[in-house]
Amino acid sequence: MDFVKRRRMASYTCKEEDREEKAEGFDAKRRDWSSLTEPLLRSVLRRLDSLEDFFAFRGVCRSWRALAAPTPDALSAQLPLILFTRFPAYTEVFYDLGRRRLYRAQLPWRVHSRRSVAYAHGHLITATDPPNSKLLLWNIFSESRIRLPKAPEPFRRVRLSSHPTDPALDCIVVLFAKRSTVLQYCRVGDSLWTIRDWSVLRMVDDMIFFRDNRLYALTATMQLVVMDLAADPKLWLLGDGGGRAAEGHRERWLAESGGELMVLCHRFKGGFDVCRWDSGSCSWVEVLDMGGRTVFLGSMGFAGSIAAAGSGIRGNCIYYVSYRKDAWYVFSLEEQSVEVVYPDSPGLLRGQSPLDPVWVLPSLC
Repeated sequence: MDFVKRRRMASYTCKEEDREEKAEGFDAKRRDWSSLTEPLLRSVLRRLDSLEDFFAFRGVCRSWRALAAPTPDALSAQLPLILFTRFPAYTEVFYDLGRRRLYRAQLPWRVHSRRSVAYAHGHLITATDPPNSKLLLWNIFSESRIRLPKAPEPFRRVRLSSHPTDPALDCIVVLFAKRSTVLQYCRVGDSLWTIRDWSVLRMVDDMIFFRDNRLYALTATMQLVVMDLAADPKLWLLGDGGGRAAEGHRERWLAESGGELMVLCHRFKGGFDVCRWDSGSCSWVEVLDMGGRTVFLGSMGFAGSIAAAGSGIRGNCIYYVSYRKDAWYVFSLEEQSVEVVYPDSPGLLRGQSPLDPVWVLPSLC
């Protein structure tokens, strides 16, 4: 189902149903939707676990649409989606992990002209190919667009500090590449990127915004570098991280889960070693249980974390994308096992596309 078309068709469908009910002599008073109280409607809304149902709810009438504003509370039951590239049309499609079906996406660009690279705070982050990549943030609920300045330097990863349309949060967008000394950042509305060349970043594996809009970076020796990107940017080191490079890992990603700063170390032999940051000792502590939560990793790193209880998503697991472009992987922290999961749908690229899948977590808007 096309989300955009679904929204346009919702009110029309309701009118058709009303006409059919009148033709069959249906007593309209027995289905007086206007008598539903706001608390009851909110209760219904919080039980909708697919965007198809969410947009159908919004399409009933203006009052329901106003009630169903895309907020974390209204979208709390929404299950994760994954954005794939479809063959041979080379169009992007959403795959619903809960309902195990594809939804065609009418995105305002062509895959050949720009690509989706990440999702954050209700927005797909898209970019054209370098040099001078053009970045666009597209809200999947309102379809509004935010254009960012052309990126003067190459980058491999992008981070958003907060929701980009909330002026009170002062959203910062950061571009960087692993083991590069160059950091590019701007605020939404800026006409140019600010570029910093810090030698300490030559050792950086990953970055994440965590608490108070501060940027945390992980070095190859497992140290944390904290950056305050205010008018007068500053950075400082936290702890020694163990003092040596972690061995046996092909990649290390910073993540946030349940208010904890974590590092996910992807082993060469498969699976992950997981640690949380202990602020008291300024060191990493191994974790064998994530409190039932699930962490999602995309090709650009941390995509989000949700409570998995009753959601159909496995708890204490890391869902991540890797070499295959038509599948995702699930690592169980409890079982120390890795499962490759394929969508129940033909017509995907069967691993041949250069475009990586993108996790879309509607509840983290």
